[in-house]
Amino acid sequence: MHAEKRVKVDSSDVRSSYLHGSIVTSGRLIGFRIGFSLKIICH
Repeated sequence: MHAEKRVKVDSSDVRSSYLHGSIVTSGRLIGFRIGFSLKIICH
């Protein structure tokens, strides 16, 4: 019983960490695109 609970917690942790990583990477890409477009507009 305890082993099953551990596996479930591990899978949920991996999922949350993967989601957090994807959100961070997407946020960086969006920020980079915004900065790049602003540079083009300024120049």
